Amino acid sequence: MELREMRFATIVGTEVKVKVNSAAEAKAAIKELRHKKKEVGLLKRRVAAELKRARSLEAKAEKAAARSRRQKGFFAALGRLSSAFSDDDHSEDVQRLEKDLGHTEEILHNIDSCIIQLEGKLLT
Repeated sequence: MELREMRFATIVGTEVKVKVNSAAEAKAAIKELRHKKKEVGLLKRRVAAELKRARSLEAKAEKAAARSRRQKGFFAALGRLSSAFSDDDHSEDVQRLEKDLGHTEEILHNIDSCIIQLEGKLLT
């Protein structure tokens, strides 16, 4: 996941840090964070769509495996043997996408908390 550089804020992992020196910079940082929030939201939607697709592929693969286990005979045994050596492991994709989705949600939460903190400092 590649995010653009920001002027007042930095995102390292899921941690969001903001450094401002004046009220004008704080207002600009809030605008910047709101824009970044939209960018991360789009990324989250894309990851969620990929996760949905990967889960459906995993479900189809499980149904096909169950169907082939019920079949009997020489050709069914060859099919089971060839599928045992294949690289189609969809569960790793699902786990990776779930982890990415969790990271994006945590980044969104941290962006929101930075916005709230900056707005609170501007009020005083």
